[in-house]
Amino acid sequence: MDDFEVLWLVEADHIAQAASVAARALLDDPDWVAISGDPEFRLATLTEMFAGSLPVARVAGVQLGGMVRGVAAAVGPGECIGALLPPGSRRLDPPARDAPDSERLLYFRSVLAHHDTTEPHWHVGPVDVERGFQSRGMGSAAMQLVCDEFDEHGRVGWVKTAKRENTRFYGGLGFEVVEEAPMLDAHLWFMRREPR
Repeated sequence: MDDFEVLWLVEADHIAQAASVAARALLDDPDWVAISGDPEFRLATLTEMFAGSLPVARVAGVQLGGMVRGVAAAVGPGECIGALLPPGSRRLDPPARDAPDSERLLYFRSVLAHHDTTEPHWHVGPVDVERGFQSRGMGSAAMQLVCDEFDEHGRVGWVKTAKRENTRFYGGLGFEVVEEAPMLDAHLWFMRREPR
């Protein structure tokens, strides 16, 4: 087992490292590939998104060798896509195959907002580990820290995944699939966790 440390990230440079780790790790996720065939667009969009969301999130990080190698973050009520993208701004009709990436991204965000739970909750994500450091228990350790805090404060957790195998990962932490939805060429699973 690697000698990694799991801790809450509070310093700006650690948050920035976590945003970069998450952007690189999600680059080839099915939902993001469905949005755009351009890896540069995906990386720029993910980097910008996490640079904006992680500073207001609760961020559990995994450090190894002095660098952030894994991240599990959650934003509180009023900070997730369901609250930030009002119903009048949502586009729930799938865009044409030749639609610009910006339209496909709006559709993706609209699907997420549409399926967001209306109850007060903490929206989990990103949860990612740097390539080359996966399958070492880092993601589980970071998520356990997040879930422990959910339990301590009686918080409902909510997460979306575009990989079926991730439903087992989150299921092992107490999340249950409550909804599924197609999204362009991808499929999304929405999962809820009751505090213990």
